[in-house]
Amino acid sequence: MPGDGGDILPRLESMMESMTRSDLKIAKLILKSPNEFVRSSVRSVATDLGLSEPTVLRFCRTVGCEGFKDLKFRLIQELALAQAMTDQRERAARPAPAPRRPDPAARNLAAGDEAVGDRVFDTIIEALGRTRDTLVEKDLDAAAAAIARAGRVVIYGIGGSSAALATEIHNRLFRLDVPAMVFTDGYAQRMSAAILSEGDVAVFLSSTGRPRELQESMELAKYYKAVCIAITDGESPLGRDADICLHVGLAASGVEEFQPNPMRFAQLFVIDRLAYAVAVALGDRAHQMLRRARGSVAWLHGIAPQQPIGD
Repeated sequence: MPGDGGDILPRLESMMESMTRSDLKIAKLILKSPNEFVRSSVRSVATDLGLSEPTVLRFCRTVGCEGFKDLKFRLIQELALAQAMTDQRERAARPAPAPRRPDPAARNLAAGDEAVGDRVFDTIIEALGRTRDTLVEKDLDAAAAAIARAGRVVIYGIGGSSAALATEIHNRLFRLDVPAMVFTDGYAQRMSAAILSEGDVAVFLSSTGRPRELQESMELAKYYKAVCIAITDGESPLGRDADICLHVGLAASGVEEFQPNPMRFAQLFVIDRLAYAVAVALGDRAHQMLRRARGSVAWLHGIAPQQPIGD
């Protein structure tokens, strides 16, 4: 039976009557806390249940998996799909947005394409609105003040859009004459966190606030007395441990399978708000640096009408 398809949780429920006492312990643990189980190890499961590690591994094969990693991988896929279906039901239950007036100048789209475009647009606007409503101004000001007076700023993001947006934070700060560096590799993040000191700032960017690499780097940064700022879900491990968390809630996104998560727009909004607040805190220093930066690139492409000096 190893390697066959099918969901794990219903299978466990159907097999419980025929399980041994040891297998029953493991099955009940999974059914009770599947989200916790996928973050566990063979050793921790065996220790918690008073079983041997070979017993846990035999259980994995009994339920149709090749091993412990295969069981966790298939279980987490099942949990992710279940969450996606829950999100879809919640979206279906929401009131439909008020219809917009048709734009006669817009190109004609097929009805299906137009619906998709509206849905993508609406989820982005919703993510931005929620973030605007939950962003705490005093936290934003405190983060900006810490960055403005920092001896150096390190910026961390891991994988996907978080790494790209971490680079965008650096792009916003360096032109203000903030001594900033960006690290998107776990090893480099740990090493850079270990050489921070009091008066430095570490900025953490994450959609989920759960990557272990970021949590460990934050632990190091705090140990060496750097101020830790997180742009993430305030209820996540990273958000709770940060000195200052600029909340961006992933749970409110509610997107479909093929749609890129709109929360990166919300994160970008927070980044721009933070950069603006840092510039205000720096005052004339920021003004002079932006003028010098804009003058340097004007030599390359001339003067672009209506281009903000901050770009």
